[in-house]
Amino acid sequence: MTALIKAEFRKLFSLRSTYLVLLFAFLIEVLFAFYISGWRASEAARVDPGYLASQVFSAVNLLGLFAAIVGVLSITHEYRYNTIMYTLTSSSSRTRVVLAKFITISVFAVGFGLVFGWLSPLLAWTGMQMHGIHTVAQQLDVWNLTWRAIFGGWGVAMFASIFAMLARVQVAAIAAIFLIPGTIEPLLGLLLKQNQVYLPYSSLNIVLNTGSGSTPISLTTAVLVSLGYIIGGWVIAWALFLRRDAN
Repeated sequence: MTALIKAEFRKLFSLRSTYLVLLFAFLIEVLFAFYISGWRASEAARVDPGYLASQVFSAVNLLGLFAAIVGVLSITHEYRYNTIMYTLTSSSSRTRVVLAKFITISVFAVGFGLVFGWLSPLLAWTGMQMHGIHTVAQQLDVWNLTWRAIFGGWGVAMFASIFAMLARVQVAAIAAIFLIPGTIEPLLGLLLKQNQVYLPYSSLNIVLNTGSGSTPISLTTAVLVSLGYIIGGWVIAWALFLRRDAN
């Protein structure tokens, strides 16, 4: 099992796209966090005690898409270039292959959410300091911000990986991570109305809610709903992976 996990990490970090996506995500964070949120901080931001804390959620909301893309590419590249055959022949158990992919993408996504989540308020604070902008004392609940950033980054990567495992086609999986949260769920929301919060991305968005007002469901419920979709999706992907041919 250890050998399979190491092999998956080697595949992940041997892809040029992984580094390009991470670089692009970093540049976007510098632009939005350092320059827009920090250097050009508004007057309202200067008197908001939760301003830096909101940068954590803003970063994960904005950059979570990049973690999703890495998750999709790490899976679909194998089918695109037919290297999946080497993966399947390297292990006698397809279940171990699926588990190795799940662990690898999970570790990457957790690190992504943690690093980019906390880098955002640091860059914003640096930008304000360099521009001579001072704010009121900031309230930073480190534990609350950390676990929600990690869960948010992990959640979007897990949803994307499920699409990739089911579709096995790069274009289809990437289209899904754009269309489902941006088009399909809002349309379903017109039918479900208040029950829209039980849809996958809607429940995950509640975990990353930056507002101070009440939410339709509790944070715990939102986490459980998101976990239910993730577990259910991976179980379906695992079952199909056992039965379907590699091609």
